[in-house]
Amino acid sequence: MKYRIIIAASLLVFTACKDTKNDEKKLEAEVMEMHEKVMADGETAMQNKMKLDTLLLKKDSVKRAFPALDTSAENKTMRSLSSRILKTDDAMSDWMHNYNPDFRGKSHQEVMNYLAQQKKTVGQINTAYKSVIQSSNQYLLKYKKK
Repeated sequence: MKYRIIIAASLLVFTACKDTKNDEKKLEAEVMEMHEKVMADGETAMQNKMKLDTLLLKKDSVKRAFPALDTSAENKTMRSLSSRILKTDDAMSDWMHNYNPDFRGKSHQEVMNYLAQQKKTVGQINTAYKSVIQSSNQYLLKYKKK
């Protein structure tokens, strides 16, 4: 009878450990999936930044050639959008650099808390990318060739 209880308790502990590892792997997969989506947005944002930077160079050239043309408001808007893109890209780079998937020696709760925080951070970066992509796309529409 004692052996059956010990075996049943051991199986229960083993099953509980297995479930916690599955929970950790599932949450880590969610973080990585979100990371992949954000990386795609990052590429779109950087393409918009290159377009904005190209327009800035052209406007600076025109301003040097024709100083009477005041494009300072346009330049300010483009520089602001370009800066927002760069700031968001830097946040993503910092996150990737600081992400540590080595959970050895950590409790299940510590791992889950860490992954939940990482998911939240990537979600915030995702929101920032979506916002700056929408703003830059909208701004760039006026320069789109018809």
